[in-house]
Amino acid sequence: MKFLSKISFFLLLISITPLNAQNYETRQKNLEAQKISLKKEINQINSLIAESKKKSKNLSNDLEDLQLKISVRDKLINVNNSQLNNLTNIIYNQTEKITDLETDLTNLKSEYEKIIYNSYKKRSTEMKLMFLFASENINQAFNRFQYFKQYSKYRKKQADKIVLIQNQIMQSIDSLEIRKKEKQNIIEENRNVKQSLTKEKIQQNYLFKNLIKNQKNYALEINKKEKQTRLIDNEIQKLIRLAIAESNKNNNSTNFSLTPEGRLISTNFQANKGRLPWPVKEGVIIRRFGTQPHPVVRTTKINSNGISIATSPNSIAYSVFDGEVLSVYGFSGGNPGVLIRHGKYISNYQNLSSIFVKKGDKIQANDEIGVVFTNESSGKTVLKFNVFNEMKPENPNIWLDN
Repeated sequence: MKFLSKISFFLLLISITPLNAQNYETRQKNLEAQKISLKKEINQINSLIAESKKKSKNLSNDLEDLQLKISVRDKLINVNNSQLNNLTNIIYNQTEKITDLETDLTNLKSEYEKIIYNSYKKRSTEMKLMFLFASENINQAFNRFQYFKQYSKYRKKQADKIVLIQNQIMQSIDSLEIRKKEKQNIIEENRNVKQSLTKEKIQQNYLFKNLIKNQKNYALEINKKEKQTRLIDNEIQKLIRLAIAESNKNNNSTNFSLTPEGRLISTNFQANKGRLPWPVKEGVIIRRFGTQPHPVVRTTKINSNGISIATSPNSIAYSVFDGEVLSVYGFSGGNPGVLIRHGKYISNYQNLSSIFVKKGDKIQANDEIGVVFTNESSGKTVLKFNVFNEMKPENPNIWLDN
């Protein structure tokens, strides 16, 4: 019975251990999904760079594109390193599990040998009958009979455990070999990624040395573009402020006055945070939300109240949710755009060459809004996308399905 308590403890340990191991497996799957996404992003950047180079020989554009690719490769290397560390833990856990299983198998076999030996000594039917008939009363006879039945079941159970653990050992060994091979593949992949990164950084330094000669002029150009962006942002804010005022004809509230339908759309929009479809079918975020260093002139800070998505020429912009067209606008120094209202939320699609909707149109998610503008001088096709909670800009990246 003492041995049985040890076996029970070990089986309990086996049942607990996979929970920790499962965490590593889940983490590995998440890291693999991240890696697939980053590889896809690198492929998209390569396609966009190739398309841009057909039309542009602009040094600053080349450097921006290259730095974007370098930043994604850095992330890929970090994910690979995380996978390697995680795999090391998985391999360690599986090796420990195999060792424990083999120890338990040895103990089970030893105990089973004792059971078989005892069964051999008591194999005679006459001895069993004598043992039963020697009972002092019917209850004792019944208990002794039950003992024989339980002993027989226990023997079969021990045999089944041996087979089960033998199978677990074989499966664990197979899984261990797969993980070791996976680890070796990631090591090789990381080596190749680092080689590409080294070449790209050499090219980056070369471009930067050529660009730095005109850094002052380039910084002035950046500041000019930033000023123009702020002017357009202010005009968009005016349009939203006007729409809020129109919804509050009888009061001076600074918030939208919502109908029951508007409240429902707001609630549904909020419920889909992190699950909204992208406003283009494929693309790469080249400017993120918030204040950030310029990708080329790092000493210059730029601010964005939305995101900029580089996509392929002639790409269509799509609505991210049901709503109503609040405004189709065009301002000096910028290309047209569309504001779509979703209750108290507003999505903005800016830098379009043609537009398929008009003010007041009811829109469904994934409806076509217009064609994204392609800059002939840079060869880039970039959609500027915003999400507003009434007047407040929010980070679109946390709303979109990533």
